[in-house]
Amino acid sequence: MSAIEKGEQRYQRFRRSHITRFGAPPAGRLLDFGCGAGGFLIAALRNGLDVHGIEVDPQRHVEFLRNAERHEPSAKERITLYPGRLMPYPSNHFEACHSFMVFEHVPDPQTCLREIVRVLKPGGTLTLWADDVRNEWDGHAQVPWPPYLPREFAAAYLDGLGLPEHAEFVTNSVVYISAPAIADILTTLGMEIVYQNEGPAKEYRLLAGIYVTNEREARELGETVRSAAPFESPAENLTVYARKI
Repeated sequence: MSAIEKGEQRYQRFRRSHITRFGAPPAGRLLDFGCGAGGFLIAALRNGLDVHGIEVDPQRHVEFLRNAERHEPSAKERITLYPGRLMPYPSNHFEACHSFMVFEHVPDPQTCLREIVRVLKPGGTLTLWADDVRNEWDGHAQVPWPPYLPREFAAAYLDGLGLPEHAEFVTNSVVYISAPAIADILTTLGMEIVYQNEGPAKEYRLLAGIYVTNEREARELGETVRSAAPFESPAENLTVYARKI
């Protein structure tokens, strides 16, 4: 499935969930926080929204421009590449914000969420999906993951699983976040939490990971987990819907 097809699916899911959680479809100016290769933004634009995207990864920015040139040239003017902290938008600017599988890569969620709240208009909505650490699952390697396993042992654990090719990305580009942590930050910033998922749909309970103190133990744990393959991805990830009061 292409990025454009996935983007349309994500947009339709976003629209349905916005109606369910907020009582109306999204309308007005929309921010796609972490717009990646642009599939969702292009879909939202084609569905009539005044959508703008922001991205920190220069490589994804290039992919976005390539997809826009091929599928929706007018989208090229709707992406902003920024350094990942303060956003170049005025306060009270957007009616809604969408973020899909971004916050498990954000090392400073407090600043990013503060910025999202700042640029939302009063009454503006936030729809946020990400990988929840409570799932005990890594969605990039598609494997069970010990809760809060220190990142210095991630490469050895993945080696034990037979997936060393994921080591660099998971070690350097994934952080631990959960719905309660996101909700706590948003509440502190004055947002009303409309919904947050209560917990994982399936628990692997890899509490043996608590006792990992070196690479050998991490590798052995990976080998033990590997023996239980194939794995089934949890159905529920981090899900938070919030409204700016």
